Amino acid sequence: MMYDPYSKNLRCKVFDIETTGLYYSHDRIISASFIDPDGTGLVQYFTEDPAAEDFTVSMILKELSDCDAVITYNGAGFDLPFVLSRAKKYGLAEKLPAMRSVDIYKLLKHYWQLAPSMESLRQKAVEDALGLAECRTDLIGGGDCISLYSEYLNLGRSEAKDLILLHNADDVRQLARITQKLSFLPYHRIAFEQGMLMKAYTQSLLGQTEYRILTGPASLKGGKLSLSARIDPPCMPTAFYEDGFTLQAGADGKVQLDVYTGKAEDLEFADLRKLPVDAQSFAKLPGFSESFLVLSTENGINYAECMAVISALLEKLA
Repeated sequence: MMYDPYSKNLRCKVFDIETTGLYYSHDRIISASFIDPDGTGLVQYFTEDPAAEDFTVSMILKELSDCDAVITYNGAGFDLPFVLSRAKKYGLAEKLPAMRSVDIYKLLKHYWQLAPSMESLRQKAVEDALGLAECRTDLIGGGDCISLYSEYLNLGRSEAKDLILLHNADDVRQLARITQKLSFLPYHRIAFEQGMLMKAYTQSLLGQTEYRILTGPASLKGGKLSLSARIDPPCMPTAFYEDGFTLQAGADGKVQLDVYTGKAEDLEFADLRKLPVDAQSFAKLPGFSESFLVLSTENGINYAECMAVISALLEKLA
């Protein structure tokens, strides 16, 4: 996502599936499409025979394992749980890789000022609102894929398969175009409230190790800036207990960070002198003042400042 600072330097893919229905237990994946956020590198998988769905699922898992972040439209509510359920059925996976899930539907619903005035937040309605409707070339909906798939299986109509794949391809192409229109989203707030993924590296005699740190929502209350996270692969058990913060990582990969804050009138701040950071690296942030970083004011939380502190301290895990 070109406007999201938390997606930079991440391997991102736009992803969408077509299925025979809504029920994970007995419906199947018809097709899956992946594309780069810039609209290039389209890759598609098609279940030629329902008995071979396990191959389609295995290829989806392989693509996802190569991602740091996956961009979907209602994927957190449907696509990803559907894939995981089918993967469990075939004994292929019990959990998905440690990657950031960027659900555009969820972000627009909660953070787009126009969302309450929209009659629908279906992807095609959003495409129309953002002036992208003319970019779509397919003429069917997701529901049509079910009957088309039946035609392909029972009658061998290659045209039916082509229509399904065109629709699936247009869904990811259009979603990639949508992401390029989202300059208005509050990305620092989203990272604070929804989580982010960052990468850290450590060098040893065996070479460089890359760590993915997937955070949960953060909070700023009770005199603490806090969040939980997961590091993959798990690092050596680590614990920092300092005046300004505590940072713990267990052998299971679970991470807990607490930054102790101070207050002055209506300001809540982090004392950078008590943290193992270079204070000047925060100098460009509006909340920076000498050796202090203002995390909230009477107007609310300074999300960029909070995330800057969090990111700097999580890097200590590598």
